[in-house]
Amino acid sequence: MRIIPLYIISLLFLFSCSSNDDEINNPQSVYPEFGSEIEVVINGLSFDAMEPFISPNGNYLFFNNLNDGINTRLYYATKVNDSTFNLAGELTGANQTTPPHLDAVADMDVNGSFYWTSTRNYPTELNNLFHGTFSSGSIRDIERVQGDFNRNTPGWLIMDHGISLDGQYLYFNNARFDDLNCQGPCETTIGIAQKDNGSTFSTLPNSASILQNINDSNYIYYAPCISSDDLELYYTRYLKGEITSSTVFEICVAVRNDPTSEFSIPSVLFSETILNLIEAPTLTVDKNIMYYHQKTADSHKIMMRYRI
Repeated sequence: MRIIPLYIISLLFLFSCSSNDDEINNPQSVYPEFGSEIEVVINGLSFDAMEPFISPNGNYLFFNNLNDGINTRLYYATKVNDSTFNLAGELTGANQTTPPHLDAVADMDVNGSFYWTSTRNYPTELNNLFHGTFSSGSIRDIERVQGDFNRNTPGWLIMDHGISLDGQYLYFNNARFDDLNCQGPCETTIGIAQKDNGSTFSTLPNSASILQNINDSNYIYYAPCISSDDLELYYTRYLKGEITSSTVFEICVAVRNDPTSEFSIPSVLFSETILNLIEAPTLTVDKNIMYYHQKTADSHKIMMRYRI
């Protein structure tokens, strides 16, 4: 989940994942570790960069500008090296043209099937996850993603999502918003759905048990990212309740030994208060680099860390 404010809700904060549990409580699990933070340079960029996604081939970095729900748009940049990219421009076909709108949170599988969150025709149509095919800076063959994971209830949205490398499994993030009674999402859940066909996914019968160590009603969580081998699930979370300057956001990881098992108790990788907010991790296919965004004094910037 990343700070994704949709215009129909006052703010959609797609935040980070926090947990005090670690290997002491889950001794059979081995968690990844990452080194020091490195700022990513996007040549030609003069605005906020949030919700990064690195393409499976590593050549493209997708991201959106500020998640204000007014004019939130998707962009992409081409790789120079691990920490340097050149801004290529807007992602043609993905963005709406008339504010207020939100097009954000990029994901893509190895076959070029591209997924993102959009407020197109909301709330007339409540299923707000879209997909298309990425090619040379454009998205074509755009469709809504269908499936029983869509709540189709006013106030409930697919706030975030992560697609497996092979495109067969969708990690969806349901979130309920009520701007009169909640600051940001009121409640969230993460689930797993399997592809039925090109535009439809069905929730796994054992989705809840696979994620039983992750879903916790005491937290708001979002921004799921599944590793290329389906063994590591990264996400962001924070403690449910009023968001203050001392609210802590955490990027977490849960692990498992095979792609059909339940995930472990999560481990916190990094944490910051909202003033230096970190969220929305994405991994390279070889799992050696993590990209995410961080709030700085004057904007949001993409950061990276190497696995150690």
